[in-house]
Amino acid sequence: MLQGMLKRTCLAVANTAQTLISRDKHAFNRALLKPKVRCHFPKPMEVKRINAHGWQARMSTPEGRRVLMNRILRGRHNISH
Repeated sequence: MLQGMLKRTCLAVANTAQTLISRDKHAFNRALLKPKVRCHFPKPMEVKRINAHGWQARMSTPEGRRVLMNRILRGRHNISH
C-alpha cells in the first residue's frame, strides 16, 4: 500500500515538473529568440524599417505571427528586425 501511494506521489510530482518545464519554453518568448539588441540608437530609415518589419509589427497580426513561426521553424538566425 505504501509503495502504491509513493508511486502516485512520484507520478504527480513528475507531471507537475513536466508542466512547469513546458510552460517556460514558449515559441514566442522574445528573451530566448532575440538575445542581442541590434543597435541602441537607430537611424531614421532604420526606425522606419523596424516599424514596418519589426517584432512588434509581426506580433500584432495573425499573419505576422505566422511569418515569425515559419522563420523559427526554419531555424533562421534573425527572426525579425
